[in-house]
Amino acid sequence: MGEFDHITQAQREMLLEDLKTFSDEDWAAPTVCDPWTPRQLVAHLTSLNQQTRWNFAKGLLTNRFDFDAFLSQDMRRLDVGSNADILAAFERTVIEARPVPLPKMVPPSETMIHADDIRRATGRPRRVDPEHVRPLLAPYMKSGVPVRGKKRVHDLRLRATDIDWSAGAGPEVAGPAFDLLLAIGGRGDGLAACEGDGVAILSSRCS
Repeated sequence: MGEFDHITQAQREMLLEDLKTFSDEDWAAPTVCDPWTPRQLVAHLTSLNQQTRWNFAKGLLTNRFDFDAFLSQDMRRLDVGSNADILAAFERTVIEARPVPLPKMVPPSETMIHADDIRRATGRPRRVDPEHVRPLLAPYMKSGVPVRGKKRVHDLRLRATDIDWSAGAGPEVAGPAFDLLLAIGGRGDGLAACEGDGVAILSSRCS
């Protein structure tokens, strides 16, 4: 396994630990990914972890290269059965972990970000190692569709306050590495923990 695979697996294992403590109310809690609940986010992560080149290519063609529509369609395919079934399906992807044919930053970032969405929705503490975030920041800043990080952070300097990392030039956005990752990806709520002259600019570029 490469570095990104190890990060993905670590995030999967930590999320699985939390999911095993979920009540029915936790599985149905509202999340920032409304209308998706933790149950649907877990189904989404399961579908991501099961991805094959054929399914990915077919799904994009079927959805006219609309990446978000494809992910939603694939999530619904696995959003079936009881909450215990959803948990069991996700656990199998953890036990039988394998690399998936997606851009290398996608599995670790999707797992990390949605695991945090799930924990926030259910009142659980954040479990993100900033050293796991570090290798994702540069690819996110250079990304095009669907993340669009390159356009979002153009002419800005980003600096992490919990690890030794910075990149870019211009008005500064400083904050925890994971919150910077959220903001680069268009999550404006990540900027609540950030400061600097570039915060307002980046906020205006977030969805």
